[in-house]
Amino acid sequence: MIKRIMITMAAAAMLLSCSPRYVKPSTATAGSDMDKIEFALEFFKKTNQTVDYDQNVVLSPYSAAVALSMLEEGAEGETKAEFDDVLGGCLYPAEDLGSNDALTVKSANSLWISDNFSIRNRYVGLLEKDYDAFVTVQNFADPATVKAINLWCSENTAGKIGHILDELSPNDVMVLINALYFNAPWEKAFDEHGTENMVFHGVVEDKEVPMMYRKGTFEYAEYQGCQLIRLPYEGGRYSMVVALPPYGFGIDQMLPYVNATAFKAALTMLSKQEVAFRMPKFRLETSYILDKALKRMGIETAYTPAADFSAISASGPLALGTVKQKCYIDVTEKGTEAAAVTSAQVRLTSVAPTSLKRMTLDRPFLFFISDSQTGNILFVGKVVNL
Repeated sequence: MIKRIMITMAAAAMLLSCSPRYVKPSTATAGSDMDKIEFALEFFKKTNQTVDYDQNVVLSPYSAAVALSMLEEGAEGETKAEFDDVLGGCLYPAEDLGSNDALTVKSANSLWISDNFSIRNRYVGLLEKDYDAFVTVQNFADPATVKAINLWCSENTAGKIGHILDELSPNDVMVLINALYFNAPWEKAFDEHGTENMVFHGVVEDKEVPMMYRKGTFEYAEYQGCQLIRLPYEGGRYSMVVALPPYGFGIDQMLPYVNATAFKAALTMLSKQEVAFRMPKFRLETSYILDKALKRMGIETAYTPAADFSAISASGPLALGTVKQKCYIDVTEKGTEAAAVTSAQVRLTSVAPTSLKRMTLDRPFLFFISDSQTGNILFVGKVVNL
């Protein structure tokens, strides 16, 4: 009989951010920023490859990175090396996310342990210390445990992610959860009176949607035929970068050219320019099984009986089961709210300024929500239908 450790990570966020802890000798340099960006973009691209071309995608690379970090903390040998390589040598423990009177940012971790599973004290202590994890031992055969887990997730994501688990099987021995929440207003709000219905030309159909409008000074660039714009949130630390491909060039055609070097190069071209900018209001919810994407990124041994999670428990060899992520994002005239839940199951086995630029998001586009202080890409998505 196969037993499992279910490691669940929830992130409810509007914009999240955490500075990573590095396990390699290097510190937070420009190169390490590139590693973080590269992970986020590869995670997005590999996951996008597993969904239909006409589906919207919203992901939290940061939430996934936290989940993988906590798994790496319990890994050894080749298994640990795979996690380390995929994460670019970074770990993402609990950090001060910069909440203030203008915005709310929360990060919370918890470790739920079955009362018939023996876990190493060192691993528990590490998660308590470095990840500020709440640790509790529960009867996994009692349905009340699932209710408690889901309630904890809801409470730590402002109700945006209220359901992670349907049930716990007799083989589940651990649930590890990361919950993240961020709610921030734009630095300069869109005027609600300027919102009007316009046609969004999706890949499936054209649809009339409420289109927000603001004319003013933005950080803007044109890069290899794409238009880019940065929309800062209040305080300036967090921002959304939007990329609009040229007419006739689809998002999936563009993605092979999106990497850390191109992303950084594009951002360095942003300059203050007068722009008449239109952006649709949108609210999206998505759900993914991430196993194929993670295997394509290089996490392979962890899914096999050869996996080495001996730093978690000596009860038997552990193997990674299913990794899932749910996301939510709501973009309005006032700001952005987003949420993500990442769950992982582990089994016990036998451009130069001119006058006025115009940018209208009336066709598929990409968005990136990031932290200017750390370089982390917190949310990333493609919007192809509304």
